[in-house]
Amino acid sequence: MQRSIAMSEPVIVAPRRCGIYTRKSTSSRLEQEVNSLTTQHEICSAYISSQRYRGWMVLPKRYDDGGHSGSGIDRPALAALMHDIEAGEIDTVVVYKIDRLTRSLADFVRLIEIFDRHGVGLVSVSQAFDTSDSMGRMILNVLLTFSQFERELIAERVRDSIRTRKRHGRIHGGLAPFGYEYRNGELAVVEAEAAIVLFIYEAFLRQGTFTAAMSAVREAGFCSSIKSMRNGSFRGGRPLSPGTVYNILRNPIYVGEIRGHERTWPGRHAPIIDRGTWDAACVLVEKRRRKGPGPSGTNHFLAGLLWDDLGRHMLIDANWLNGTPYHFYVSSNAQWSQAEYRRAYRTRADRLDAVVLASVHSFLADRAELRSALVAHGLFGSELQQLVQTGRRASQRLSGLPGEQMPSLFSALLESVEVSPDAVTLHFRLIELVRFLEWEGQGAFVGRPADWPTSKARHAIKVPVSVIAAERWPVFTVLPCEPSRRRKPNKQLVLLLRNARAALQFMERNRELDLNGLAKGFGRSPGYFSRLVRLNYLAPDMLAAIADGTQPEKLDRSTLASAHIPLDWAVQRRMFGFPEPRRPVNPRNLYGRGMWPAGDQAPEGP
Repeated sequence: MQRSIAMSEPVIVAPRRCGIYTRKSTSSRLEQEVNSLTTQHEICSAYISSQRYRGWMVLPKRYDDGGHSGSGIDRPALAALMHDIEAGEIDTVVVYKIDRLTRSLADFVRLIEIFDRHGVGLVSVSQAFDTSDSMGRMILNVLLTFSQFERELIAERVRDSIRTRKRHGRIHGGLAPFGYEYRNGELAVVEAEAAIVLFIYEAFLRQGTFTAAMSAVREAGFCSSIKSMRNGSFRGGRPLSPGTVYNILRNPIYVGEIRGHERTWPGRHAPIIDRGTWDAACVLVEKRRRKGPGPSGTNHFLAGLLWDDLGRHMLIDANWLNGTPYHFYVSSNAQWSQAEYRRAYRTRADRLDAVVLASVHSFLADRAELRSALVAHGLFGSELQQLVQTGRRASQRLSGLPGEQMPSLFSALLESVEVSPDAVTLHFRLIELVRFLEWEGQGAFVGRPADWPTSKARHAIKVPVSVIAAERWPVFTVLPCEPSRRRKPNKQLVLLLRNARAALQFMERNRELDLNGLAKGFGRSPGYFSRLVRLNYLAPDMLAAIADGTQPEKLDRSTLASAHIPLDWAVQRRMFGFPEPRRPVNPRNLYGRGMWPAGDQAPEGP
């Protein structure tokens, strides 16, 4: 009797949260209410409903990638799916067919590794398998192999088609180059743009530099002609950019040729310039190439990763002294930072590289710090212990790597490095940190950028070190007063500042006296005398405003005389209600970046 009661008790099944992923390679018909993504989602939902007895349930959030190829995994919906898996919100991923997830066998192996790490299953509805057993994994690998084979065949056919068209003097689709337009499927010369192309070549050959040619184009006010697109939109009508001018001077299409694979082919279109002009331009272009070592092409591995604590990208720069290049990381010339007198950070590249390299060594060898980072990545148990034990060996491997491998390694290992006046903060990608700990040191360590969107896990370490060089440009800020704003100065404030200067001069003439003697000789108390001397260190723009009578109305003699003046000018302005000074920025013609600032655009805030 007791056995029959026990057998009749209901079996409690743990729910499995199922996320449905759908993908469509093209963007056609996505605007329709019923499309391929809708069909895939409904089929997968029906399958999950049939497995309700096993505790399966559909998550309301949709993961739809419309217009994205299956050759890579850099897709927004797939990234959102992987982030939710990392957060522990999904137990099973359901797809209509396995090629909807990916067509690459290598990408599939990476995804399965992530699924296994978080205990997530993968189910394909139309192919009737899942990854919970070895047979399902074998069938899955076979299917992925054929999917990748099909994708590679398609790519080879497209490449062969492009080569054939170029051998026959035709370009393979895309927008028509500047100076041409499509007419009946062939390139035809646009006379207005052709005249600009001739002007660019003549200016380049006459003046001899890219900068001079770009300046001539800017002064002439040349713009591209407005052309209608097949979808009804329009392009063109804008001033020529430096990149457009540079590409025009290097594109053989203007001499009647088409750039192919490692050579050029005679084109079917009419040339704009003659052969002699093209040959002369090629000689000058080769002559103008950068000679010797410059900022790029060095082994300074932080280029592209550096930001300062104000959010400005730090770029690598080279200064030459007696024929020797010295490389620096310098904050970018942001418009808002110039307008607000924000100094550009500057640090020796080799010294900052050494600080970051030593910090990474210390982090890898520190068991406690490394363990806390890996725990944040979701690792526990024996796998965590094994990786922690490899930290010191990974630090030793890092010491033996040649300099030319450092840029690729650190661009994978670190998402960014933030520099402030008193610290350097390193932000690690934990997905690449795990790979580096597992790496045996064979060959060069190369990151997997395609995997980065699948994980948001990061770990930051802050190194208390000062690497910013001393300030190189003055911050003395005094602007002329507008006649319309000038008012009658406050006599009491002006007299107070005169007394402050007199007190400072009295102190300089009587250096044998201490503070009490100075105050007694000047006829003031020691506290008042010290506050009076500190008034000499007010910000220059505040002194100018008091002289012009444009200081804040609430500021009076008693307030200023009784205050303990801080030495920081920014703190002084906030303390007494003065506005931050704005730096006037005149538009300049910066080759490679166009006019700065652009038009009447107001400076942005930090």
